[in-house]
Amino acid sequence: MSTPSDKPLPNQLEVEDVLLDVGKREPVLWEEPDTRVVEGPPPPPATRLGRAMDRFLKVVPPGGLIANCFQLGSCTLGGAIISMPDSFRTSGIGMAVIYLVIMYAVTVYSMTQLGFAMRITGLDSYETMGRGLFGRGGDYFVGAVMFISCVGTAVGFVSAMGSLLRPVLQKAEGTPEYLKSDMGVRLLQTLIWLVLLLPAVIPKRLNSIRYIAVVGVVMVLYFTFTIVVHSAQNGLHKGMRGEMAFFTSGNTAIYALSVFVFAFLCQTITYPVYYEMQPNPSVKQLTMASIISMGMCTVLYILAGVFGYFDFADDIQPSIMDNYDPLSTPYMMVSFVGMLIKIVAAFCANWVCIRNYIYYVFRWNLATTPYWLHTLFCVVVSGIILVAGIFIPKVTLAFGLVGALTGGFMSFIFPALFWMYCGNWSLKTVGLGHWLATYFMLLGGVIAIVWGTIATIYDTFIG
Repeated sequence: MSTPSDKPLPNQLEVEDVLLDVGKREPVLWEEPDTRVVEGPPPPPATRLGRAMDRFLKVVPPGGLIANCFQLGSCTLGGAIISMPDSFRTSGIGMAVIYLVIMYAVTVYSMTQLGFAMRITGLDSYETMGRGLFGRGGDYFVGAVMFISCVGTAVGFVSAMGSLLRPVLQKAEGTPEYLKSDMGVRLLQTLIWLVLLLPAVIPKRLNSIRYIAVVGVVMVLYFTFTIVVHSAQNGLHKGMRGEMAFFTSGNTAIYALSVFVFAFLCQTITYPVYYEMQPNPSVKQLTMASIISMGMCTVLYILAGVFGYFDFADDIQPSIMDNYDPLSTPYMMVSFVGMLIKIVAAFCANWVCIRNYIYYVFRWNLATTPYWLHTLFCVVVSGIILVAGIFIPKVTLAFGLVGALTGGFMSFIFPALFWMYCGNWSLKTVGLGHWLATYFMLLGGVIAIVWGTIATIYDTFIG
């Protein structure tokens, strides 16, 4: 199939060589030298904060490998980790670790496939790649899947805020009975939306969000540390007990699969990460950033799942936040505040994809749309997400449905199809290993969508 570019497509074997020795070849799309005139180094920052930020950017330069690792990790970590112990309960400890390792490998390979597709075509977003490779209407379908994924994730973030508030309200002395009820928690969620979330998503340019990536990852690291410490002080020494198991069976075991798919859903930011790389976009760097960041996420997920499950055993809640008493353990209170900050920041970053797709469908221009209309749009759409989030039965339902319905497309099917549809893709040109792995991705995506969705609905409403 032809591509929008007039340049001939490179042989797929040449693309495959990128993983082995990308340093010998500049990326296809970045062969032109940088002709910008550099007038000299910028003056040093005048303020203490500016100097601190300048030093930080030297340690974590934008577009570098470290920055890309933090961006991918920040996108992935967050809501899923609070439901990880319950997912270990439903699937069993051993099966959960197997799921995580498989999803780690699948995620890294899917990022590599997306890198191949971007290097060959030069297309810079899911929508444009859907249109360029799938034809007319492909942009709307691909964009709709990503839109649903981001909306579901945002709904899960709102629901997770309730999980953070509920233990504090239940344990605090003097809390009015109304605030301890479901309606009281929903009222506070609405206030957080009104005071924090809505003002944060109204600005058209959300450039400051990129500085939150490192802070967000640190918050999750601290949260995982508190899970381990609390477990070591309380339930870990009790060992296996009750209904704890290494493997489970039936719909319960399959249900956790969709949560694990969601836990690695970082493909939504692949395009900006790739094209903002310095000095040049590189499939090898994208793959290395995925290996490092997703590897760290896998370790954190296993630590949170194992230690959280051993801490509370059969009493584990869909959100582990509901199991803690943050008022009696100050370090857990700090963790709660940190996770709230992380969720708010993740909601804002997630909002960009939601806003951009709706603007794309209505053919609105972000720069020229009147601010009153843009503000009204933000209030209505984020308000709908708020209502869905405060009335959802449990946080794992949102993450499970997102992982099953859209994660199968984003993590498995789209990366495989994008690379296949770039042209000149066959067993002879890509080799047996890539050929088998790509078809495995397609089959795995279908399994994740069908079985994951059925198991999530069954466990929530029937089981």
